[in-house]
Amino acid sequence: LRRRHQGQLAATPERRDPPGPRRSATEKNMGSILYTAPDCIRCKIVKDFLAEKRQEYRAVDFKGDTETFNKFYRTYRKAIYRNPEGVEFPLFQDGDVIRQGSGEILAYLLSGHGLEGCVTRSDMLHGKISGLYPSQCPDGQEENFQTLVRRLAEGGLQVWLQTDGRKPELLEKLLCVKNTHVLCNMVGGAEATTKIFGGAPSADELGATIRLVSDTPDGAVRFLVMPLPDGNGWSWPRREDAAAAAKMVAAACGQPTLPYTIVPVTPEMPWDTRGLKPLPDENLLMYRSAARQHLFKAEIAR
Repeated sequence: LRRRHQGQLAATPERRDPPGPRRSATEKNMGSILYTAPDCIRCKIVKDFLAEKRQEYRAVDFKGDTETFNKFYRTYRKAIYRNPEGVEFPLFQDGDVIRQGSGEILAYLLSGHGLEGCVTRSDMLHGKISGLYPSQCPDGQEENFQTLVRRLAEGGLQVWLQTDGRKPELLEKLLCVKNTHVLCNMVGGAEATTKIFGGAPSADELGATIRLVSDTPDGAVRFLVMPLPDGNGWSWPRREDAAAAAKMVAAACGQPTLPYTIVPVTPEMPWDTRGLKPLPDENLLMYRSAARQHLFKAEIAR
């Protein structure tokens, strides 16, 4: 879970193409393979997209053809992740490329490697999908990102976007898609935000983003407590980082009473904890106290 994109140190989880053996020319000529599970809504979304694009592929149901799937799993195990309920389906193999989950697969089918910096694995189950970061969408890929979100939502999934405050124009278009929600992640001041996400929003961008988030059901602005670079290593945020994040929000929206939550990353989330020791509980109280200097309703998420 340690994807390192240029300009993004810990923003999103790692995606690595499979470390297993390269496929032979004969295997590559067999075309793409989609590994699916029975009654899988995420698999249906990908199948419908492939059918619409008339793209040829071989479908393998992991229960109907356990031998083929188990061979694939054993060969590429290090490239396949498991959520709390087991291996997430579908999985798509295209030559030496493997993508897992409907979000990553559709992103690959739409843009090749173009959306890798803003579409990653989801940490949500049961009809929800996350791992979608519009602020980090490369210029020129906005249309593909919109298509991706629309197809996921129309396929029956509740789509959760995560923004760092940049590209509010794209976010506004995405939120017009039914059943789409958004979280705004603050990780510190402008310097920390740039180190983590590859850039920081202007006050106008962040203000526009906060308005969109506030108008969205279940939308939330939050201080996401994640490791920050500290000299040659990494450490949990300081009090000053929490205060700087809250100050950015308050200055951008002009609402000191804006609801604001403090959310620590956990091993279940697709964020890299850099091997740090668990975050002390007293740190959360420190972050809350620092945030309340600027946002009076800051609370620790429960």
